[in-house]
Amino acid sequence: MAEDSQGARMQQGVATEALAGRGITVRSVFLAAGVSAAVSVVVGYIEYDVRGSELTRSHFPMGALMVYLLVVLALNPLIRLLARRYALSDTEQLAILAGALVGGAVPGVGLTGYFLGVIAAPYYFATPENQWGEFFHPHIPTWLAPRNVNRSIDYLYEGLPTGVSIPWSVWLVPVACWMALATALFVGSICLAVILRKQWAESERLTYPVLRPVLDLTVREGTGLPRLFWVGFCIASGIICWNMINYFVPSFPIIPNIRWGPWVWFDGGFEGRWIPGIWTRINMFTISFAYFANIDVLFSFWFFGVLFIARSGILNRFGFNASTPWNTSREFSWLNLGAFFMLVFWGLWTARRHLKAVVRKALDGDAPLDDAEEMMGYRTALLGLGLSMVFAVFWLWRAGMGFGVACLYLFATLVIYLGVARIVSDVGLVFVCTPVGAQDMVTRMLGPRNLAASTHTALAFSNGLTSYGKGLFMPAVTHAAKIADTCPGPDRRRLLVTVLLAFAAGAAASIVYTLYAGYTLGAYNFKYYHPFRSYSKGGFITALAQMRNPEPIDPLRLSLFGIGLGVMALLTFLKYRFSWWPLHPIGFPIAGVSYVYWTTFSVFIAWAIKFVLLQVGGATLYRRYRPFFLGVLTGYTLGVSLSVLVDVIWFPGAGHYVHGY
Repeated sequence: MAEDSQGARMQQGVATEALAGRGITVRSVFLAAGVSAAVSVVVGYIEYDVRGSELTRSHFPMGALMVYLLVVLALNPLIRLLARRYALSDTEQLAILAGALVGGAVPGVGLTGYFLGVIAAPYYFATPENQWGEFFHPHIPTWLAPRNVNRSIDYLYEGLPTGVSIPWSVWLVPVACWMALATALFVGSICLAVILRKQWAESERLTYPVLRPVLDLTVREGTGLPRLFWVGFCIASGIICWNMINYFVPSFPIIPNIRWGPWVWFDGGFEGRWIPGIWTRINMFTISFAYFANIDVLFSFWFFGVLFIARSGILNRFGFNASTPWNTSREFSWLNLGAFFMLVFWGLWTARRHLKAVVRKALDGDAPLDDAEEMMGYRTALLGLGLSMVFAVFWLWRAGMGFGVACLYLFATLVIYLGVARIVSDVGLVFVCTPVGAQDMVTRMLGPRNLAASTHTALAFSNGLTSYGKGLFMPAVTHAAKIADTCPGPDRRRLLVTVLLAFAAGAAASIVYTLYAGYTLGAYNFKYYHPFRSYSKGGFITALAQMRNPEPIDPLRLSLFGIGLGVMALLTFLKYRFSWWPLHPIGFPIAGVSYVYWTTFSVFIAWAIKFVLLQVGGATLYRRYRPFFLGVLTGYTLGVSLSVLVDVIWFPGAGHYVHGY
């Protein structure tokens, strides 16, 4: 009996070792693709049918987090308990995580909601009064957007009549052409992420705070979770569940500043006559991730947010349109844009030796830089990046842009992608967007009167790639490259296949479901701020105004761009030249920018908690409380999931906005 018991223990030990050492398998690749497709459908259903929270606006999409935590914390432990040999290893779960991140960047305000909404807009919203037919329609190639043949676009927005089938054929060519461009940008983003991974992760030691809590939950010792985890879990989920009672009993008191925070104004005005306000929502999602970021980076973000308030108040008082009550103005966002460009340029300058080594390795396979553990070799990455960019320029040129404009637009787009990915990888903010879109930047820099009508039209269509200013796929694939860094060497090339298949599965599922939901529900019944309504029209409204009344180049915007470049260069110099300089420059480019600014109060809370813990107990006390914030993140995710489930059952079509910035 003793020998049998010892043998059983030895067999269990071998099984455990095999489970821990299993790499990326075929099943994990297809599971990642399945999770990506599931995220696309779930997000589409919640946003279109239920009309609940937007689950794709953050850089760790809530839809992806909900599905992934279900796998890691519920399904896989259950499988491990019932049939251990079939449980997923840590590496397999990380492959699913990479697929979930990529899949989460596709639906809603990621890729598909925008480009499908944009290509449907010019024919549905065209009227004799707005003259879209006169200004835009002659410059739209047949492959760029579906025509309203037999009212096919009308039915998308208004729903199909009884007995009429979905006109899939109308969408085949435009969707295929747009997905060719999206695939080129996706592949180019992967190539950039591979080229820069070693520089960011090893030389500059970026912390990737968005990944750290999820990696802690994936790769953990033992099967239990510490008490602090459950304390944070109960607090976060308990608050949301308490507030959910108000769904059924409107008079029931709620815990304030959780679902929606009031604005605080500093000059007595309802909407801040001179000074921008502060949104006081306590966002547990933002706080959970920000806790894992560097404290000097967190301080920089909220400090520059306070400077933005003071600066805007003074400038507004003296007659400058420096801000709205909620964020920076369109003109002064160019100050942030200049800083944004300097952030990217400085990062590339810092990486110049690494980039030279990458080129040398691509030209000479015997060069010393090792690329064996990257998702792809450097030669493949450089070739893939070059071909992707050439194809993208060609695509934009055939869509109607002038060749030079297409090159400038693509350059601006890449800078935006890199800047957003860099900030997310360093700061740990889950809500980040660019100060100015590539369309507006190109138009203002070249001057609207210097652009042809076909270029204006093509630039309006380019709004389909904005992804709400989130950098489209770049942040997701940057984090996928970091995930590859945690996988065994041979599995990193397999992770590339995983990511590509996850993108294909997520895009296909999202496109099919989005069109299906549009034709069955009527896309005009989607949320007001969804891309199919206000956002899809925005680019064309702006382009039409510039075509009708073309303006010269605006010297104020260009001057502010130059000032932003200079200030950011000075801040960067001070940070890297003097060790005592307290301000990290990364907070300046996003100070006051759109919804990024609205998270300032929550980031301040995360900084204050971390500052107190470090002052009282140092790094030891900080590490001790990490499980608490893992619990907050998990409990918050469960609370949002339960709220969505309640909406599905009791409030279909009238869901509650629980998750957001």
